[in-house]
Amino acid sequence: MDISSPKINKMLWAVCGTAFAMPSLFFTYYTVRLIWVNVTATAADAAAHRGMGMLIGAVAFPLAAIIFGLISWLFFNKARRVRPAD
Repeated sequence: MDISSPKINKMLWAVCGTAFAMPSLFFTYYTVRLIWVNVTATAADAAAHRGMGMLIGAVAFPLAAIIFGLISWLFFNKARRVRPAD
């Protein structure tokens, strides 16, 4: 007995897409925030805040935002392509 239907599958893919979109938005926000803090800080302030954490964040945050965004986009595409039962 198959309990899945196109409507359930579409809803499942959309929920998964939303679940992966949230961390993408989070990492996008922190990427922009990291850039803003780095650009607006004075020279002495920037030297005090720059460290290994900021350098790791400069690579990890945009990469995580892109990866989560791509996964989310794939789930939303899958949800959009689900065909109704004939």
